[in-house]
Amino acid sequence: MEGKKVFCLATMGAFSGDGAGCSARLLKKCGATVLGGLHLKMPDSVCDSKLLKKSKEEKMETIRRAEEKIGRAVGQIKSGRYPQNGLGFFPHLVGLFGQRLWFYGKTKRYSDKLKIDRARCIGCGVCVRICPMKNFTLENQAAAPHGKCTMCYRCISGCPQKAITLVGKEVVEQYRLENFMGHKE
Repeated sequence: MEGKKVFCLATMGAFSGDGAGCSARLLKKCGATVLGGLHLKMPDSVCDSKLLKKSKEEKMETIRRAEEKIGRAVGQIKSGRYPQNGLGFFPHLVGLFGQRLWFYGKTKRYSDKLKIDRARCIGCGVCVRICPMKNFTLENQAAAPHGKCTMCYRCISGCPQKAITLVGKEVVEQYRLENFMGHKE
């Protein structure tokens, strides 16, 4: 990373705090020069709770607003000004107290609570391949989690059998960007 110029982009469902700032601090330690940051609200990834689901129209509106924000950011960058979302002192405090300290206590109990429905799991290994934490192995032809979950929901939304849950008891249909743009999955 030494000498690289980077722009940090953080996506969020409801609240980001300093998502871009966390990345920026890590990249700076590796010698990168951080030019700016941008936070984009995107449709949620929590697909095992009906309470948190939004309609397709609401999700399209969220995507539309994100596209507008990206357009404004591109305009700023072209004129030599980089957005600084999440990179200052205040977002760092909000991220520290609002996310890492408060939410950590709330979510810590979930990180080792992934549930695998053995009747649905076919041992395909998708969760093993897509988990960024390498939390899964296949044991006895079924997925087995190992307590390293960061609640990214990749395994849950990516499981073709809808066999994995965390917060809820069943996977609710998850809209994907491809569905919005008229592409087939």
